[in-house]
Amino acid sequence: MKKTCIALALAAAPFCSMASEANGIGYDYVQLDGLYEDADGYARFLYDEHDFSGKGARLSGSYAFTDHLFVTASAGRTKGSNDTFYAWYNYSNADETREGWSLGLGYNQSIGTKADWVSHVAYVNSTVEYDEVHCASTRSIGHINEGPFIIECNAFNDEVKLDGFNLSTGVRTRMSGKLTGDAYLGYEDYDKDHEGDFYAALGVGFEFNPTWSLQSGVRLNGDAQIWNLGVRASF
Repeated sequence: MKKTCIALALAAAPFCSMASEANGIGYDYVQLDGLYEDADGYARFLYDEHDFSGKGARLSGSYAFTDHLFVTASAGRTKGSNDTFYAWYNYSNADETREGWSLGLGYNQSIGTKADWVSHVAYVNSTVEYDEVHCASTRSIGHINEGPFIIECNAFNDEVKLDGFNLSTGVRTRMSGKLTGDAYLGYEDYDKDHEGDFYAALGVGFEFNPTWSLQSGVRLNGDAQIWNLGVRASF
């Protein structure tokens, strides 16, 4: 509850400032990203802590229907596979797929000739599928010459579906004629007794022309990082 109140206060900060004219930073675009996700001892979706690294893609977009209000949507998917050798007689292979989509509303407020303060709230939906095959020998290091040598394998699978929300607030700026940057502090929480987490997100964009730009960024959340690199078409 305390974390949620802090996040709401941060998101509301720009609404307390005096309104001004939009400064030309655009909020109408479609973007396609490649994703790389890396997490150590991560248990945000599944109940047991485990390492995860995966690659995927995400399609996102934004549309401004006033000078200050815009809607956003995104859909993405990452998939990873981890092989773990506990010893020569104990092995597991795990495949994990993460899919998610979001729908949100944002507000931008000019805070200078080259910068906006941006706040955003979104509904988020996530699904995690986890498939593991664990194989172990009937012999162990203490009893290597005892009994027959038999490998036993067991399959385990699980699926978790979660609904939640995401709050973020921060600054988006035009650092030069072709270079843009943004920095956000966010909070994301899900149902089913999953504890919410704060995160920081940083991004940089390079505009080739008024329509096309290259976008890159990272989202940092404790021991988890999500990196993105993609192309944006603005309109």
